[in-house]
Amino acid sequence: MSSWSKAIYHRQNGQYYKYNEKRQGPDILDARTAEALEDGSSEFHDHFFKRDGVWYVQSKIDGRHLFEEKNPGGRGIEQISSGEYLDALLGELKRLG
Repeated sequence: MSSWSKAIYHRQNGQYYKYNEKRQGPDILDARTAEALEDGSSEFHDHFFKRDGVWYVQSKIDGRHLFEEKNPGGRGIEQISSGEYLDALLGELKRLG
């Protein structure tokens, strides 16, 4: 898949998600509203991405990402310790989507 999925509502946690599977690894967007996941939205959302088997996160606030390049280990990029949860979430989103 080279484009983002449609927004998927996850009833158990009340969040909306989109996912994208790229050659370099999967990406997941997470927000409180479906609109926050749309291009050009200024609403807050998190962008989780997996590279070389490790999940990372960046946030978008007021329409701008906290950093422009996804460079694992770079300034402003946090490594996620709950990678198993994100792997399971991605599988569930695929099933729901």
